[in-house]
Amino acid sequence: MLAVAGCAGRGGAFRSPVNLPSLPELLPAPKPDTVMIRIIGDVMLHRGQIEAARFRAQTVDRATAGEFDFTPFLDSIAPDLSAADLAIAGMEFTMAGEPYTGYPTFSAPDSYADYMADCGIDVFLCANNHILDKGVRGLKRTINTLDTLESRGRIRYAGIASPKDTLRNPLIVNVKDQVIAIINFTYGTNVYPELDHYIVLQQRRDEIHPLFARAREQGADFILVCPHWGDEYILTHNSRQEEWAQLLADAGADAIVGAHPHVVQDTTNLTTADGRLVPIYYSIGNAVSNMSAPNTQDELMVTLTISEGKLISITHDWLHCYLPGQLTDSYTTVKIPSLRSE
Repeated sequence: MLAVAGCAGRGGAFRSPVNLPSLPELLPAPKPDTVMIRIIGDVMLHRGQIEAARFRAQTVDRATAGEFDFTPFLDSIAPDLSAADLAIAGMEFTMAGEPYTGYPTFSAPDSYADYMADCGIDVFLCANNHILDKGVRGLKRTINTLDTLESRGRIRYAGIASPKDTLRNPLIVNVKDQVIAIINFTYGTNVYPELDHYIVLQQRRDEIHPLFARAREQGADFILVCPHWGDEYILTHNSRQEEWAQLLADAGADAIVGAHPHVVQDTTNLTTADGRLVPIYYSIGNAVSNMSAPNTQDELMVTLTISEGKLISITHDWLHCYLPGQLTDSYTTVKIPSLRSE
């Protein structure tokens, strides 16, 4: 059962933004060959974060090479991410080069992705409404940067692809001899340039349905779907999310973990036509951002435990993103231990 308790934070009691039902264990206790997947929400880089990282590099860590120092954005949860067999995060920015910009058209330094990898992130979810903020040129440079990171064994990525990489989606990851397929798509983008055969997976049946067949053809033992969807700042899912959640579950999803609304939304279990139980987190909120509304600072880190292609358990930890001056001189995402689901 999910325990929601109060704890100190920002000078008062911590308030859960939404009451989540428990998601029970589905199978017996884990075996030694189990795979643990951890998922955090949208990693953002607003202008305030860019300036904080630049300031820290110039003043706090003068000996550190580089223009930006992104510590301690995710340092506090890095041990949890590194302990997972597979750690996944939403990458809600482009790496389009200078000038580096925040909202409404995001472009982050390449070193930001390196920092996330240093914190233990293995997979970036790249299909989101901001991925085309800098047009096709920005998308191309983002993919080139990700490809370089991937060639160095730093990260994998899902949801976007170059014309020569049409089979990237779904992303197939082999972990402890278990084949995990990751399907990431977005409801849309903020701009719609001609893509020149580059791929941004969209929330369209003709794009998404074939990915399940492709996942099975590639021997997927477990299919994880990570949609970028829903209404921003709304604490409950909408009818389109509900319709698509059932569609995805019936198509073969084993778990669905969404983002985009910047807040935590409700959670439930869906029953498929063939009787399978599919857990869904409609939105797990942000991971780190400059957003100041309390509900946008409250977030989830979801942990899935898988054995022999079956979901043994799914739990979550509450996170909170502190802004500069609240806990440190910079942005800091931490766990709220007393709010862990049981």
